[in-house]
Amino acid sequence: MNRNDLRRVDMNLLVLFEALMIERNLTRVGEKLFITQSTVSAALARLRELFDDPLLIRSGRAMEPTPRAMQIFAELGPEMDVISAAI
Repeated sequence: MNRNDLRRVDMNLLVLFEALMIERNLTRVGEKLFITQSTVSAALARLRELFDDPLLIRSGRAMEPTPRAMQIFAELGPEMDVISAAI
C-alpha cells in the first residue's frame, strides 16, 4: 500500500485492531473504547476486508488471532507509538 492509499484507512480501525489483539474479546474492547459490541463487530468486519484476512477467529469466548493478524500486530505496535508521540 502506498501513502496515497492510506486515505482509505480509518485510524480508529487501527486503534480498535490493537485493542482486539490485546483483549481478544469484542465485549471488553467495546467497554474499553466506550462503544457497543455491535460497533466492534462491524469494525472487525471492516478490518477483515481491509486486510483480506479473518484476523481473529472465535474459540469459545475468546478470539484467536490468525498468523496474519499476529504479523500485522507486530508491525503496527511500534508504528502506533510513533504516531501517538508525533501527535
